[in-house]
Formats: sequence, C-alpha cells, structure tokens
Amino acid sequence: MSNIQNQKSGLAKLMATENLTVQHAKVPTASFDPKNRILTCPIWEQMSGDLYDLLMGHEVGHALDTPADGWHGAVHDRGANYKGFLNVVEDARIEKRQKRRYPGLRKSFVNGFNELMDKDFFGLRGRTVNTLPFIDRLNIYTKSSYSLPVEFNAKEQDFVDRVQACESFEDALKLTDEIWDYSKEEQAQTNTPEDSFGYDEDEDGDDYETESGSNEGDDETDGEGNEPSKSTQKGEDGDEEKESASNSDEESDEDGDDEDETKNDINRFKESESVNEDQTPEPRCETDENYRQNEGKLIAKHAREYVYVNIPKPNLKRIVTPAKRVQEILTQEFIEQTSEYEQIAGNLYNDFRRKNERFISLLAKEFEMRKAADKFSKAKVSSTGDIDVSRVFKYQIDDSIFKKVMRVPKGKSHGLVLLLDKSGSMSDNLTASYEQILILSMFCRKVNIPFTAYGFGNADHVHDKDFPDQPQQYDLRDSRTNGCFSENACEMHTSSVYLREMINSKMSNSEFSKAVKNILCLMDAWSGRWGTRNNFYRPPSDSLSNTPLTEAMIACQPLITEFKTANNLDIVNLCVVHDGDADEINSSISKDGTTPRTYFSTSYQNVFLCDKKNKVQQEVPHGDDGVRIAIGNWLTKTTGVKIIGFYLAPNSAMKGAIRRRLFNDELNELRKDERAKWYELKDAYSKYAKILRKEKFLESKNPGYESFFLLPGGADLNIEDDDFAAPEKITTTTLTKAFSKYTKNRQVNRVLVSRFIGMIAV
Repeated sequence: MSNIQNQKSGLAKLMATENLTVQHAKVPTASFDPKNRILTCPIWEQMSGDLYDLLMGHEVGHALDTPADGWHGAVHDRGANYKGFLNVVEDARIEKRQKRRYPGLRKSFVNGFNELMDKDFFGLRGRTVNTLPFIDRLNIYTKSSYSLPVEFNAKEQDFVDRVQACESFEDALKLTDEIWDYSKEEQAQTNTPEDSFGYDEDEDGDDYETESGSNEGDDETDGEGNEPSKSTQKGEDGDEEKESASNSDEESDEDGDDEDETKNDINRFKESESVNEDQTPEPRCETDENYRQNEGKLIAKHAREYVYVNIPKPNLKRIVTPAKRVQEILTQEFIEQTSEYEQIAGNLYNDFRRKNERFISLLAKEFEMRKAADKFSKAKVSSTGDIDVSRVFKYQIDDSIFKKVMRVPKGKSHGLVLLLDKSGSMSDNLTASYEQILILSMFCRKVNIPFTAYGFGNADHVHDKDFPDQPQQYDLRDSRTNGCFSENACEMHTSSVYLREMINSKMSNSEFSKAVKNILCLMDAWSGRWGTRNNFYRPPSDSLSNTPLTEAMIACQPLITEFKTANNLDIVNLCVVHDGDADEINSSISKDGTTPRTYFSTSYQNVFLCDKKNKVQQEVPHGDDGVRIAIGNWLTKTTGVKIIGFYLAPNSAMKGAIRRRLFNDELNELRKDERAKWYELKDAYSKYAKILRKEKFLESKNPGYESFFLLPGGADLNIEDDDFAAPEKITTTTLTKAFSKYTKNRQVNRVLVSRFIGMIAV
C-alpha cells in the first residue's frame, strides 16, 4: 500500500471517530457499507491528495449521517431516476456537515471538485451550465461548494437555500420529493432536447460557462444586493461566505469530437423520451449519471489488485489439550512400556535436579539483582515540602533544608507462553529442547513468573488420542481441519493444529514434579535412535508432523489474551522454539463457492489479512514467510505480546541457516549487492558460523519478531555436565579465570533461559 493510501486510511478513521475498516479495490467510486462498517476506496490513476480527501470526507459523511435503511427504502420506492435526485440533495447535506466538523476539508473539497471538472466527470464539455435543468445546475453548484455563479429563478433559489439548510436525512428526503415534482413540471415545459442541454452550434468548446461567459466564481460575496437570478452562498454557521474555486478555460483535447459527443448525448436524451404518449417521462439528473459513468474510466487498470483475507476464528476446544490430560496420556504410555516407570522417572528427576538446581538458583538471584538495579536506575529523589529540622541550621548557606523522598517505579510484570515445534525435522533437537524448556520452567516457577508451555503440530492420530470423543472433521473444500478453525467465505484456508500443554505455573507441587518427570522420560526416549531404546520408546502421543506455526499463532491469540488477564500481566512474551519455516498458506475459502479455494500471491497482488473483531488489517510482505510475518505483527497489535524466536540451526547446514535467517547491519549492507559481494558474504557467513558454535547463539533482526536468536541444533544444544575443574597450579589469578570460564560455560549451555532473563529483568 502506498504512503498516501496509508495516511488517508488513517485520516478516514479519525474523521469517523471509530475504527472503520478501510479497503482499496478496483471499483469506480468510493462507497461505504454501513452494516459491516467498511469504507471502500477506488484505485484511480494519478489520484491527488485533495481528491483522496474529497472521497474520504464524503464517504465518512455518509458513514456518520446517512441511515442505510432509510436510503435504500427511499430509492427502492421511487426508482433509479429518483436516486440521482436524492444523491444530489443528500450529498450536499453530508458534505456541509463534514466541512463544519472538519474545516480543513473545505479547500480539499474545492480542489477535488476542480480536478473532477478538468476530467469532465460531469459531462459539461461543450455545454452551458445555466441552460441545464434545475437538478443539474443544483448538482454542479453544490458540488462546487456554492462557488460557481450558477443562475436560478426565485423558486429555484428557495430550493437552493433549503438544500443549504438541510440538517437531517428526513429533511433531505422531504425536499427531494418537492424538487422531483418541480422537475417534472420543468420537463413538461421543455420544448426541445437541445434546450435541456444548452447545446449551441456556435459554442467555442469551453468546458462549461455561464451566460455571462465567466468560468470563475467570486471568492466572497456579501449576500446583499445581488440580482434575483444569481445564487449566493449562505455560510453553514450563519455567515454568508463563499469558497473560491479557480476554474480556468480548457480547450478540448478530443480533436473536434466535442460536437459529436454532444449530439450523442442529445440522442440518448431522445431515446429516454421514447415512451408512450400517454405516459409522462420521469426527469433525470444527467450530471449525476455522467459522473457515475465516468468513474470507471479513472480506474488504474494496471495497478496491483488488492486482496483482503479474513483471519479465521480458532475453536480452542478442538485445538488445546490441557496439561492434565497430556500428563495422563504420557503416564499411561510409559507405564505400558515398563512396570519400572516410577523408579526410572524418579532417577531421571534426581539427576536433572543435581545437574541444574544450583545453577537455576544462581540465575534467580541474578534476575532479582538485575530487577533491583533497573528499578534503582529509574528512581527519582524529590523534595517533600516538609522542613528537615536536622538541616535548619544550614538555611543561610544551603537551600536544601526540606525532607527528601525517593520514588522507585514499579517494574513491569512479565509472563511467558512457549511454543515448541513438533515437526519431523525436530527429532534430533527434541532432547535438548525439552531440557532447555524444563530449565526455563523451573526458573520461572522459582521467581514467580507465570508461564505455560505448548507443543504444536498437526498429526491426525495425536488429535485422535487427545480428543477420543471428537471424530475427525473433513472440510468440504478438500482440506482436513478437524474443526480447528472457522471456514467461512473469504477466510484464510488453514490446516489443522494442536496445542498440547506440557507444563504451567498453575500446577501444584506434585503435579509440577509429575510433569517434569514425564518430560524427562520424553528426553530419554528421543535421545535414542529409531529401532533402539534407552529406558523408553517414543510414545505415540508425542509423534511429529509438519510445522503449522501460523495456525498455532492464530490459536494463541485468545489464549494470550486470557493468560494476560488472568495473571494481571503488563507484558506477555511468546517464545517460539523451531527449526524450520512455517507451513505455506496461499489461499482463502472461495467467496462464491464455485471453487474450493481462491489463491493469492504477494508477487502480483497487495494482500491484507483482516481481523473483523479487532478492526485490524495487516499487509502481507512479499516472500515465502509473508503470511507468518503478517500474523506475528497482527498478534502483537491485538495482544501486546512480544514474540521471541529461537531458531535451531542444524550443524550440517549452519551456514545455510545463517544465510536465510540471520539479519544484521553488516549482512544487510552486503546483500544489497549480493552478486558483486558474494565472496565477502561467504566469508561473513563462515565468520558467524564460528561465533554461533562458540557462543551458542546469534541475535538477529527478523521481521515479525521482537527478538530472534539462532541457536546450534542437535548435540550442540545439549547441556553438558559442567563440574568445576580446578587448575593444576592454584593461584588467585588462575582460580578467578577458571571460575569465570566455568560460569560463562554454564550460561552458554542454558542459552534459552539466559537470553530470556536479559529481556525481562526490567
């Protein structure tokens, strides 16, 4: 979307004093859907800012002041020709009210009208304005902001004054009826079609002119002493004020076709008069009809199409498996594998606590120190206004004799929602990932940070195991969704997804210990190769599938909102641990039902994801990961969540992961001229691969994330049993170095919790 479209969309919402949905489409004119509160703007060639303001201001006026039911009912009862008359009066009413609300629109309305006149939108080229029927003169006069010197007789002037005075839709409707009847009488007195159009064989081709030959209205009039036949503007606040509209003569660029065009218009008029002699023909507003016909000519034929795709609503009852149910299933599966489950799980739990508990305590202490330091850095000391009696004796040499008080701002409360990728490529990373998640969970529990952790995937048999009473559902549009999302027309076409809650902060001590033991058993199972086992086989409920990351983030939206409210949190951090791209989404459910899907592409379309409930539109950037980025931005806007990505780069393809996933100032500059600087890029990728292996993380600036980290996958992510090794020659210096190295290695090994602490200790 262009900058001007972004700006004017925001302007429309401000003018409407509500969060309207503003969309752009290849349509002839702007329109407003009062039921769904959607303002649709055309994509026109070379549309200026003033013309945008005119269209936006006009349609927002309808949004605020025109009742949908009353409008449609009036038009339906009186016919198509009557609609043109009501258009004229109602447009004048709502534009007057808009200019009164927003005086800055006055100039835009005048300049926008001049642009439309230059483009001959009203079909006035070669015609004399003052010889047109009353309704057409009224239309031009009101559209020009009452600035053109259009002439009216005494009765018509009364109509003009009453149009200017209209405040309610009922006023406009009543007045339109009277003008309609008057126009019938006027048409009956017309002798020839030529008189209706003001056609003159001797005209010089000027765009439009009055009988006096003037194309330019006075800037101001005093409203007194004017001839009865010439209209004056009455200001909307009682002042008699006119707005200037500079309309210069313009020679026709149609190479002599003006005369033919006018004759064609006369023929159309004659055809409209071809009715039975016993039937009186209805009057028409030719300028309004010409305006509607000419709108289509300005559509930008080669402009990119705008596509709006609605975000589906998740059905959490078919997506989320509560932690209690997950732990029941895992316990049953492990007991079926061995009768020694309790003993083995207990041993694994004791080993894990011995390995990590002391370090978790140190991290918790460091976290509290960071929070205290951050609070102290923001503390402010100020005088109370009360005299400190112990300092009164210094009053002659020191002004500071008042008591002081230190105000320490309260830190923001954080919470954690974690998503673990359960795709097939994660098989080599699950053991280490589970361990990192357990450390993070135990740390959060120790420092009272609310948290919950989910595994996400879309394996059908996992869903069947979690929801045995809910049979699989098949989408009639050739897609299996298991009822996870709504499937309405124009909604994003998604796959199924499950969120299996593994562990959370609401568990009792016994429930938490049970969950930790089962996750340790999963680590044991995934540490063996296929066909072999350590203590356990891989349970069926922990099977892997694809990476429905986009669907998982959509499902998280209501979960995060509830989590934030239930725990009274300022900030929720969504941590995503994954090793691949999100499954591609490139279609929506067909609107007309003739085809299962409607495909979209950011290569040749401007694609927007729409949230009707929250009135949010998010543009999809170009690229394979565009939909996931747009959903991430949408999630942040609607929940305030901070999304943190942890990408597990396989050791065998680390440089490739860095090439696709690492973004920083150095690499971004080299990528601007990738062909010429290929060797420099290659060296840079090698450099960062070495840093990643050594430091165990790289921070990146990836779109759709608040923070993004690349971590080494596979065995490099495993946490080593890092006992302190004393140096052979013990001195103060050697001990200090050895301990510093030991502490750093422990933090590097537990990279998830280390990075997380740095972001939330505020």
